[in-house]
Amino acid sequence: MEDLLQAAAEAARFILPVLGAVVLVYCGVALLRHKFPSPEYAALIDQKTGEVFELSFWEVSLGRSSTCDIVVQADMTVSRFHAVIARRKKGWTLIDTYSKTGTFVNGRRIDKKTILENGDTLTFGSVSYRFQL
Repeated sequence: MEDLLQAAAEAARFILPVLGAVVLVYCGVALLRHKFPSPEYAALIDQKTGEVFELSFWEVSLGRSSTCDIVVQADMTVSRFHAVIARRKKGWTLIDTYSKTGTFVNGRRIDKKTILENGDTLTFGSVSYRFQL
């Protein structure tokens, strides 16, 4: 019985490193095969002040809360967590996070994810931004 356990331990010392090497090679090949899309940079430009907010992350939150990526201060028509702008395969999308005053793209209220186009006007409460690629 001890000989059998010793043989299994010897086999495990050989099999585990080989298995680890196979996994590493498989992951490396998968990374090299995948072509990452070039990031499409975008920005929001405040319509009143001209201030530019670069969308430097794949998801950007917008609202009054200090934890949001883009903080809209001193405007009570904007919810604490008003909306999210996210980079997806089809482009940049805008998602309303159940805000009280609604989220509008080019004057139309959105209820679901909406793909943004260059030059769209985004309105959150009484604050407007121009979306620029």
